[in-house]
Amino acid sequence: MKLWDLVASLALRGLKALEDAVDSLLAETLFKARPELAAQFSGPISMLAALTALYLLTFVSAARKAIGVLLAIGWSLLALAIILASI
Repeated sequence: MKLWDLVASLALRGLKALEDAVDSLLAETLFKARPELAAQFSGPISMLAALTALYLLTFVSAARKAIGVLLAIGWSLLALAIILASI
């Protein structure tokens, strides 16, 4: 089995597991009265959730420098606040 076949197989298994989890969650909550709708909508919801996660990862990696600056400022201000509060 080639590496890309393995990667594709694992990705499809992960997507199927996510779809099953979403189906179960929807059937128990939103579509309790009509559980057949949970099966209908679980595929698109899980696909959109996976694509949204990939998009957010791309967005975060593109904004990495800005996030680093914000973290540095935040930690510095927190340290300053702790020092000032202990005086």
